[in-house]
Amino acid sequence: MREEKKTTDKSKKREEIMDGAIKAFEIEGYEKASMDRIAHHAGTTKRTVYNHFASKGELFQAVFERFLSEQSVLRAIKYDSDQSLTEQLVRFVDAELYLSTDSSRLAISQVLITQFMQDPHVALEARAKYGSSHTHFVTWIEAAIEDERIEATDPNLAALIFYSMIEGGLTWPILCQTEKPPVSFKDELIKTFLCRFEKSPVSG
Repeated sequence: MREEKKTTDKSKKREEIMDGAIKAFEIEGYEKASMDRIAHHAGTTKRTVYNHFASKGELFQAVFERFLSEQSVLRAIKYDSDQSLTEQLVRFVDAELYLSTDSSRLAISQVLITQFMQDPHVALEARAKYGSSHTHFVTWIEAAIEDERIEATDPNLAALIFYSMIEGGLTWPILCQTEKPPVSFKDELIKTFLCRFEKSPVSG
């Protein structure tokens, strides 16, 4: 029982440190967020931070992995024959935007994008480690095809088209803080996808 409590306390402290790191990265930026500042935001000591994380880079990676884990849960959308295709597609778009629609997650994502641009190998390693973001959507498309509501000869290509529209029209403009997409863009994106892939009902 004591060992279990010790493990729980350690896990709780680790989460508190990550929360402090998120605040530091968001407020001060990755480069200026020292371990001292992270400890300050976490309400602990630098020694305690180092007891849990060997470096700022390791801590950043842990924070990003936590966000990815949360996003993965949102992406795990199962096809529902009783729900409209539009409602289900909205959930997929919202899951994809998870990392960019909150100031803390956006700050972390922007740091990561900068690292990807500076060193393409980092991006390749991340892709190899975390896999494709399209997996759940491809499974969804396959189920919708079987239910005769989506018509696509290549589910992977259909998924690529869908995510290309999300990334090009929503994700990248938000990450790069360029011109803000119009509010209606998400709805138009989904309508465009359905115009191409929704199966027309057979007339009686």
